[in-house]
Amino acid sequence: MRTALSLVSAAALAAAPAAAQATRPFADERTLLDRRLETLRRILPDGPTAAADALLVRDAAEASRLARVEVAPRQPVESGTKGELALDVAALGGYAQIDRFFQRVAVSHRLADVESLTLTATGEDQVQLACVLRFPFWPLRAPLPPPPESRARPSGVPRPAADAFMRDQSLAFAKSDAIAAWRRARRNPRLFLSELSAVVRERPVVVGYAALAEEFTIRGIALGEGPMRAFESRLERGFLRVSDFLIARQGACLRFETHGKSPSAGPEAELPVPVEDPFAQDVQPCRVDRDAARSPVVRGRTPTAKDPGRGPLTLRLRDVDLADVFQVLAALGAAGFVVDGDVAGRASVEVTRATLDEALAALRKAAGVEIAASGAVRRVSTRPQPPTRATPEAGPPASFALKRAEVRDLLAAMAEVDPQLAALGPPGFLGRASVWTKDAPLGALRATLLESAGLAERVEEERRILVGRTATMDAPVPVARGGPEPRLALRREELTLLEFQLAGVAALGDTYVAFAYSPTGQLYAYRAGDRLADAQVRAVESTDVLLETDEGPLRVPLPHLPD
Repeated sequence: MRTALSLVSAAALAAAPAAAQATRPFADERTLLDRRLETLRRILPDGPTAAADALLVRDAAEASRLARVEVAPRQPVESGTKGELALDVAALGGYAQIDRFFQRVAVSHRLADVESLTLTATGEDQVQLACVLRFPFWPLRAPLPPPPESRARPSGVPRPAADAFMRDQSLAFAKSDAIAAWRRARRNPRLFLSELSAVVRERPVVVGYAALAEEFTIRGIALGEGPMRAFESRLERGFLRVSDFLIARQGACLRFETHGKSPSAGPEAELPVPVEDPFAQDVQPCRVDRDAARSPVVRGRTPTAKDPGRGPLTLRLRDVDLADVFQVLAALGAAGFVVDGDVAGRASVEVTRATLDEALAALRKAAGVEIAASGAVRRVSTRPQPPTRATPEAGPPASFALKRAEVRDLLAAMAEVDPQLAALGPPGFLGRASVWTKDAPLGALRATLLESAGLAERVEEERRILVGRTATMDAPVPVARGGPEPRLALRREELTLLEFQLAGVAALGDTYVAFAYSPTGQLYAYRAGDRLADAQVRAVESTDVLLETDEGPLRVPLPHLPD
């Protein structure tokens, strides 16, 4: 490429020594000029070359492993010494594949200008690409400038040959100037693609639409006020020049649309390869995972001066999902639980200085759930449970905090911890369960989960095989994860002060822990010293939480117990 550039440079053509011109035979001069013209013709052909340009684009797309490639040439446009052929390109592929396609286009021998680009997310974990590429050509009837004054007419050759030589010199100079002007003006979206990947990295932000022309437009969703502010700040402090940033609420998410300008980058700019796919979508990303409001009040024994209570456990929870009540107990370190997927509804709990058995008895009575009386991991169900039996407690300690996760994904995660637990099982959906454990024996946890899902296990030829409640004729398949990790996952430190909705405080001993719901319905635990996006937890008391903000301390009281 650099050799071709040196050949077509107008400065190189004009700087040939006069002595060399005088001594070099005309035949050699003609040969050199023909080589320059051939190089220029590859870069800037004479007349439109729709078939060749379409083939070049298709080859670049297929080499980048794009699918469903469609290339449609438009009518060529000519004006004076300028000619352009526009190609409408459509394809389907991953974000990295699209970036690789534009890299190939940028370094191809043909000059290509990206007039516009549109990327749209699809439901197939791929991106729909639509772009317009412009390829220049030299019009066949374009007027030629006069030959350079530094070039004398060759002597000793027939006049027709001399006239053709001078005309070709003028063509070489004119094409060299046109190529230089095109190189300075052409655009390529590599910087836009690289920056779009960088601004969403490690943030719960998903892009659904991005368009680039003279200006850019980006639309998508973000989870939480804190990540949205951080995303907007990073967008404005990067390469993109933002002119508008619009936000609207959509379920648990925030929908955004931003406009502005993106600077260009040359074909040899060393830009980071996009490592984050900003178009990777989640299933139901803005769904709020909260139960319908069926709120029994769970009351423990009222402490008195003579009998203040025998246990270390205090629970003061308000309108909390039943499954999350057991998350609170697990977060305090009281016990581990596997909650059946059909355990639903909300509860408000007021238990003071009770033992774990007293607290579980109050939950059984008021919430109507069955809880295993003992075990390293206790099952919570709406149906009567079989008599307690010994469960294996071998295996490494495991900690889980998952609400209504698919049983198949849970079993696959356990097999990743201990490969000996890999198993074959029925195809299809195996149910859901909430798992709250802290350093619980993996064997006991897995046995309780299988019981919750109605699965039995047998070993055949050193293979673990899971069988459901109803026998099926389908051959067992490996129990593996059903899909990737969710993209929109809000961390507890990303909640803002406005989103902090105190749902309860609890203690196992004298140290209280606060609990608050995220916009998606995930319950987070906060202790003194933990941070929010724009505040810090200074203290957690039995009736409130004290937050330190930029405007001073703020006390958030616990809601009153429903009547």
